[in-house]
Amino acid sequence: QNKLSILGGDCFSVRSSSPEEDLQDLSFAGMYESFLGIRRDKLEKHIAKIFASMLGFRVMEYKQKHAMDLVDTKIAVIVQKQISSEVSGVGFSINPQNNCYDEVVINASYGVGEAIVSGKVTPDQYIIDSTTSEILDKKISPKITALYVAKDGIIEQETNEKKLSQALCDKDIIELSDLIKQCESYFGYPVDVEWAFEKESLYLLQARPITSYFPLYDAYLTKKHEPKNIYLDLIKLTQGFEKSMSELGGDIFARLVDEAKQGTMPIGKDALLLPAHGRIYLILNNMYRIYGKSTLVKMFGIYDAPTRKMLENLSFEEYLNKKKPLKSSSVKISMLKFALKSIFPVLRASRTIQWAVDAYVDSAEKVFQELDELKGSELFFSTRIDRVFEIFNTILKAFTPLMITIFTEPLLNKLFKGAGLEEEIGAMSMDLHGNPTSEMGHMQVKLASFDEFRALNGADEFVRRISQGDFSAEFMSFYCAYMKKFGCRCIGEIDIASIRPYEDLHSFYLMLKQINTEDNALQKVKEKKQKAYEKLLEAAKKKGKEKYFKKLAERIDHMGFREHPKFVYVYGVNILRQNALTLAEKFVAEGRLDKKEDVFMLNVDEIHQAEVDKNYALKPFLQRVQANRKQTDKVKSWPSLVDSRGKIFSSLLISESGDLVGDPVSRGLVQGRAKILHYPFEKKLEKGEILVTKCTEPTWTPMFINAAGVIMEIGGALQHGAIIAREYGIPCVTGIDTATEIIHDGDWVEVDGTHGIVRIIERSES
Repeated sequence: QNKLSILGGDCFSVRSSSPEEDLQDLSFAGMYESFLGIRRDKLEKHIAKIFASMLGFRVMEYKQKHAMDLVDTKIAVIVQKQISSEVSGVGFSINPQNNCYDEVVINASYGVGEAIVSGKVTPDQYIIDSTTSEILDKKISPKITALYVAKDGIIEQETNEKKLSQALCDKDIIELSDLIKQCESYFGYPVDVEWAFEKESLYLLQARPITSYFPLYDAYLTKKHEPKNIYLDLIKLTQGFEKSMSELGGDIFARLVDEAKQGTMPIGKDALLLPAHGRIYLILNNMYRIYGKSTLVKMFGIYDAPTRKMLENLSFEEYLNKKKPLKSSSVKISMLKFALKSIFPVLRASRTIQWAVDAYVDSAEKVFQELDELKGSELFFSTRIDRVFEIFNTILKAFTPLMITIFTEPLLNKLFKGAGLEEEIGAMSMDLHGNPTSEMGHMQVKLASFDEFRALNGADEFVRRISQGDFSAEFMSFYCAYMKKFGCRCIGEIDIASIRPYEDLHSFYLMLKQINTEDNALQKVKEKKQKAYEKLLEAAKKKGKEKYFKKLAERIDHMGFREHPKFVYVYGVNILRQNALTLAEKFVAEGRLDKKEDVFMLNVDEIHQAEVDKNYALKPFLQRVQANRKQTDKVKSWPSLVDSRGKIFSSLLISESGDLVGDPVSRGLVQGRAKILHYPFEKKLEKGEILVTKCTEPTWTPMFINAAGVIMEIGGALQHGAIIAREYGIPCVTGIDTATEIIHDGDWVEVDGTHGIVRIIERSES
C-alpha cells in the first residue's frame, strides 16, 4: 500500500504481465486475468486473483501443448491509475489482415477498450500508410454502446449518442499511428498496442509482440521508400512445399530451374529468380517488364485458379522500378535461341512421334549409366554437381521433340467439339506410356500384392527379412529392381536432404500396407481407356478423320514422358546425397560439423571451400543459417504471392450457390467422405474416400490408388497430382484455396472434376 501511495486517485486498473506471456513466438493473451475500475481497498483481492490465474486450466493446457515448463511459472501484476477513457482501442504496427509492414491498423471506440476486447461493440477501423502518413481506409461502425468508468470505479455500459460518428479525428489517427510505429522501432519487432485518449492526451497502456505475422527473409525485403518487388513462390506453386527446402537443396534446385529454362529464368536480384534459405521466388515485376501481364497470367495461371485470379487482379504499377532488370535483353535472346533450337525437332516429332520416343529412351539409358558412374568418383562435390547438370541437359535436349505431346489434348477437344465426348477425351490421358511415376505405382501395387508381404506381422519383421534376404527369390528380385530404380523417390524428393525409402524401410513398409490390392484405380484404367478409344475412333470415322485421330491418340499416349526429366533429376540428386553424406562424415571427423546431416544446411560454395581448404570453418556459416531460419520456424503456410514489404495476396473462388470453385483437371463426378491429409500416410485413406490435401508429389501415388476423388489447394492441369489423377481415372479439382481448413474429416463431399466444382453436401457430426 505504501508503494501504491505514489499513485493518485482511488481507482485503478490491475493487469497481468509475465516473462512467459506475449513472447515473440507464443502469446497467452486473454488467458491471464486483468481488472479495470478497482478501488484501493479491493486491490489486494484482485492482485491475488491475477496470481492465481497463472495456474488456470487454460494456461496449463496451452503451456503443455507448447512444451513449456509447468512448474517454474512466473507472473507479475501491474497496478496503474485508471484512465477515464473518452476514446480507446487497439492498434497494430503491421496490417494483420494482409501482413503489410507499411500499414498500421487502428480499432477505436468510445469509452474504455474492454468493450472492443469483449466483443460488445464493433469498433471503427482505420488503415494508415506509415511511410506517407496517409489514411488509406476508414470503416465507421455503429458503436451503439460504450463502457465508461464511473466516479465510484464501477464500469458502466451506456447508450452512445455519437454511435455513427468517427471515434478518432484524422489528426489523432496520425498521431496514434506514429506512436505505434515508434513502439515497433523500440522493441525491434511488430507489436499490437492498447491505447486511450483522456482529455485530449494520448496514453500508451500496453504493447506486446504480434506472434502470427509472416516474416520475410532479409534477402527478399526492401527498405521503406525503396521500390518494391512482388514475388511468386515457385517452390509452393510447382512443388506444393510448405516446409522450406534445405540450404543445399534450394541452392541446387535453383540451378535446375535456370538450366531447365535454358537461360530464360536467370538468378539474381536484378534478374527473375531469387533463392534464399530453401525458398525460390520469382520476381514478377521484372518478369512483367519482359512478358507483360497477359503472358504472366497464361504462364502461371495454369497452375491453379487462385494464382490465376490473383495475377488477373494484380496492379503492377506500384512495383515498376524505373530501371529495367539488368538481364532482360539476355532473357529475350535466350527465348529466341530456345525457340529456334526446338522448332525442327518438334516439327519432326509431329510427323512421327515414335522417332522422338525411341531417341529419348536411348538417351535416358545412357544418362542413367553416366549418373551411376558418379557414385564412386573422386571429384569435388561442386564438380559432381556440374557433371549432374551436364547429364541433365542431355535429357532435356532429348525431351524437346516430345513437348508436342503436351499440346495434344486441345487438338482432340477441337476435333470432337460439340460431340459430348469430353469424358472419353479425358480417358485418353489414363495409363500413359513413359510416365515413371505411374510405373512406380504399378510396381508398388505388385510388391504389396505378394502373399509373403501381405502375411507380414509388421514393419520390424519386414526390415529384418529384407536385411537377411529372407524372402523368396522372386520377391527379392522385384524389390531390388524397385529400389534400384525408384528408391530415390520420397516426400520432398527434389530436396537433397530428404530421406529416401532405402534409408527408411519402416516407412516404406507402411506405405505399401496402405495400398488396397483387391480393388484399386489401377485395375480399371486400361479397360476404361480402351473403351474411350473405340468410341472416339468410331466418331472420327464418321467425320472422315480416322487417320488424324490415330495420330493424335498415339501422340497423347506418350505424354507421360513429361514426368521423366524430373525423375532423372531426382535420380541424380540422390547420388549427390550419397556423396554429400560421405563427405559430411569426413567433416564430422575433422570437427568441422557436429553431425553429418548438417551438410545439407550448407550451400555449394561453402562445401567447395571446405573441400579445397582443410582449415576452412563451416560452423560459423551454419550458425548464421540457423539464426535466419529461426525467423520462420512458426510459419505453417507460406503465401504464394507476397511483396517485399510483407503484403500477402490471396483469393478464394466461391460460386453463387456457395460451392467451392477450382480447376477441373481430371474429369468425372464422385461423392464420398473427405479425408484431410497434410502429408502421405498421416492416416489411412480408405477405399472410396475423397483425398483432400494441399498438394502432392510422387510419394502420394499409393494414396491415389485408393482414392475415389482428389481435392487439392495448389496445382493445375500439369501438376503431378493432376497427371496421376487423370492416369488413374480419378475425378480431381485443384486450386481450392484453404480446402484443408474449409473441409473437415468425414464431410460428405462431391467432386466435379469436369466443371471444377466442390460441393460440401453434409457436414460430419464429429
